[in-house]
Amino acid sequence: MKGAEAVLRKISVLGLAAVEKQRISKKYRQKPLDTMIRSGRTKREARLLCRAKLSKVLCPVVYQVNDFSIIMKYLPGKMLHKELEKRKIRAKEIAEAASILVKLHSQDIIHGDYTPANLMLTSQGMAVIDFGLGYVSFGFEDKATDLVTMKKALGAYGQRFINAYARKGGSKAIAKQAQSIEKRARYMERG
Repeated sequence: MKGAEAVLRKISVLGLAAVEKQRISKKYRQKPLDTMIRSGRTKREARLLCRAKLSKVLCPVVYQVNDFSIIMKYLPGKMLHKELEKRKIRAKEIAEAASILVKLHSQDIIHGDYTPANLMLTSQGMAVIDFGLGYVSFGFEDKATDLVTMKKALGAYGQRFINAYARKGGSKAIAKQAQSIEKRARYMERG
C-alpha cells in the first residue's frame, strides 16, 4: 500500500506478522534535506509509538527502526473510515476515539492527523496508527488542533466527539481552545 509519505508492506519477523513502513524519497527535495527529513520523521514516529504504548493506547509495537523505515507488529482489523463509508459511526466508537486521544494528550502526544483514517477496529478494541505527522507538545493549541481535525472529519457527529473528549477526562480548556480555532478558521474561510 502506498501513501503520500510512505510505502507499507506486510512482512514476517521471526514468524510474526509485521508491517514495514518505508519512507519514500521526494525527488523535489535536495538529497541532504530529503535524507534529514525522512530520517527525522521515521525516528520521531517510532518514539511516538513507544510513548503511546506507555499511555496504554492500542497501537503497533515497534520491532525495529532503520534510517527510513519502521518495522512494527501487524494489527489485523478494519479501518474505521472504510467502515464509515457503509454505515454511521456508533456512540461507542466516538467514546473510544475520544478516550484514545485523552490518553495520548496525557502524555503530550499530538497525533497530527487524528481522523477515522488513522483508527482501526480490532478484536482488542480501537487502535491508533500512523504517527507520521505527530510530535510532542504541552500546548493547548496543538492538542485542540487534534480535536478540530477529528471534529471536521466526523461532520455531523463532530460535536459528539468533542463532548466525549471532555467526558473521558480531556481538558475542558483544550475543548474550549478547539472552539476558538474553529472560529478563526471560519473567519479565514470567509476572508
